[in-house]
Amino acid sequence: IASCLVGSEMCIRDRDYTIMKRIMKRLKIMVLCTLTVTLSSCLDMLNKTPISQLSVDKLFETVDGAEAAVAGCYSFLYGTGYYSQDRWCFAFEGTDISGSAGGSANYQWTSGENRWSDWWLTTYQAIGACNTAISRIKESTFDENKRILLLSEARCLRAFYYYHALTYWGGVPLLQDEITSLDQVKNVKRATKDELAKFIIDELEEVSPLLEKNPAVVAKISKGASYTLLAKMYLLQKQWEKAAGACEEVMGLNKYKLFDNYSDIFSQAFENEQEHIFSIQFNADYTDFSARMLWYLGPSKEEWDKFNGLGGSSAPTSFYNKYDEWDLRLEHNLAKTWRGQPFKDSRIAVIKYWDRTGKQMLDHDGLNFPVFRYADVLLMYAEALNEWKGAPTEEAYDAVNEIRLRAGIDEVEDLNYKQFQSLIQDERARELCYEGHRRFDLVRWGILVETVKRVSKEINSKGGEYVSEAHNLCPIPQTEIIKNSNLEQNPGYETTQK
Repeated sequence: IASCLVGSEMCIRDRDYTIMKRIMKRLKIMVLCTLTVTLSSCLDMLNKTPISQLSVDKLFETVDGAEAAVAGCYSFLYGTGYYSQDRWCFAFEGTDISGSAGGSANYQWTSGENRWSDWWLTTYQAIGACNTAISRIKESTFDENKRILLLSEARCLRAFYYYHALTYWGGVPLLQDEITSLDQVKNVKRATKDELAKFIIDELEEVSPLLEKNPAVVAKISKGASYTLLAKMYLLQKQWEKAAGACEEVMGLNKYKLFDNYSDIFSQAFENEQEHIFSIQFNADYTDFSARMLWYLGPSKEEWDKFNGLGGSSAPTSFYNKYDEWDLRLEHNLAKTWRGQPFKDSRIAVIKYWDRTGKQMLDHDGLNFPVFRYADVLLMYAEALNEWKGAPTEEAYDAVNEIRLRAGIDEVEDLNYKQFQSLIQDERARELCYEGHRRFDLVRWGILVETVKRVSKEINSKGGEYVSEAHNLCPIPQTEIIKNSNLEQNPGYETTQK
């Protein structure tokens, strides 16, 4: 589909608001139409006249215009398949931290499901917007330093969207240029997983040193965010030494540190502070930019005042038991009772994003979503060192113990390689649960299937009967394969289309 960032007015109420509001802050801004073409393009839409090609051209003649265009590239993070709900829900449904037997947990996925095509569309709209910004800024003649910085930001964002595509589908078509004609993409083939991973890594290696340590707008991609994403890519590719090095780049910025209190991470009073590296900026006053964590995980709406209902998910007992009883994270993340009353069906509630005052609105929550935070970097660092050296090093112990000390639990020592590896796998669950990591961690560790089979018995889910190695990836949307015969389906989904 040839999609445009259609002109729309955005009222900006406060200069300290989120990136989509702070960058586009001068009174009211018309988001100018930027032609982006995705793989499901329709010929008739390509034949439509753009709102104003002259306006698009002029947009990139000034720093302000180029900044607005790059800011527009962030908007897709709020779309389907991303952080309004889909990404982090998909990351825990059907894993060992979810007690739900429905949704993704049944593992009866088919390539004809609308969600895959919706996520594909959002991803390539985002990549198309980034490609347009990159292509046009390269040709711009405004201040060179500003031009390099904006190019680096847009390229890092594009790498971030391709990272999502990689974790969803593996290899996908690799588009790097602005698309102005269907002929450029109608028969495009998938890059391999390794080719796509190399592209992402090459981009991040080049742009990370060029990005700002402290952007004027706190919600923008920073040097720390770029190196964090690079560390994740190195882990995915089992490049352990480089993964440790990328984490050291983040640590060496001397910008980030853990909050003293775990609960402060998820408090609106401390958003974009010392532990937060990159967060999705939500605001309850703007429907399109309000969070959905509470809507999905919170109490049922009709029993909000009592807090004894339950939202769309719960935790299995086995995950609850992974915490030591005195672990301070347990009381923030999970609960068996509220105000002395058990939850219905004796389920374990996920309360990580709850406002304990009960003043949040279910579908208009302003709490930011933490995509990258410093605790994740410390855990990646410890994991990379253990894998690289074949045993935990002093630095690996220091990193994981810093997190455990905040949680009020004992430090670890004298572990062998396998024991430390198992510790890290559990520690990532305890620390980072419901933050968009778990499924993708299990996949890269190669233990998704065995984990699902084990937990499915506990929660009476049929997922254990259907899960297979095919579910390490999502199916390529059948609609895309129909339109482009050069797109090959992921193994295991060849006969699942409806």
